[in-house]
Amino acid sequence: MRLERLPDCDAVARAAADRIVEAAGATPGRFAIALAGGSTPQATYRLLAGPPYADRVDWSRWHVFFGDERQVPLDHPESNFRAAADALLDHVPIPSGQIHPLTDADQYEGLLRSFFGEAPRFDVLLLGMGEDGHTASLFPGSVALREEERWVIEPPDVVKGMARLTLTLPALDAARRTLFMVCGDSKREALARIGAGEPLPAGLVRDADWLVDQAAAPA
Repeated sequence: MRLERLPDCDAVARAAADRIVEAAGATPGRFAIALAGGSTPQATYRLLAGPPYADRVDWSRWHVFFGDERQVPLDHPESNFRAAADALLDHVPIPSGQIHPLTDADQYEGLLRSFFGEAPRFDVLLLGMGEDGHTASLFPGSVALREEERWVIEPPDVVKGMARLTLTLPALDAARRTLFMVCGDSKREALARIGAGEPLPAGLVRDADWLVDQAAAPA
């Protein structure tokens, strides 16, 4: 694991925002980013939406995708799209046709294949991790972890009563740069297990940088 320990969750959010802006500035032409759900990335999205970050970004080049989604209406309180819209997308001038909500697995698979070609090479892929070590909507023990061909699936796991849509491990592994954002002492055990080699889903994502606050960092 390439793990960077940071003092607190605010520092994690700032470090992620710095890396996203740096990557966007260094990427010629269009910039493709896949956003994460969950609570930890929201602080990064809010930073990106305001000064000084927003003024350093050419938003017209951004194409926004999502790593996973709950099968709820896009305006539902549990929607990852709504959370990202509230924190970031409604506040910056990304052309609406360049924001790509995840609402159907087959349709999104086709969109990604048309956009990227042979592999979904996101310039930046943001991921979080749950207390159980899941990432996106790939949960421990799920048959979804064995998918090798598809980039987007509707996994069989129904978590908290909600069906999901998710990118698969082959899609996540294709990103040019992957950033995990992990905060809080409730995540420490899962991080320690991953560091010890246990195959929890988040640990199966290859070649990722981990931004971790002191509370979450293993001893």
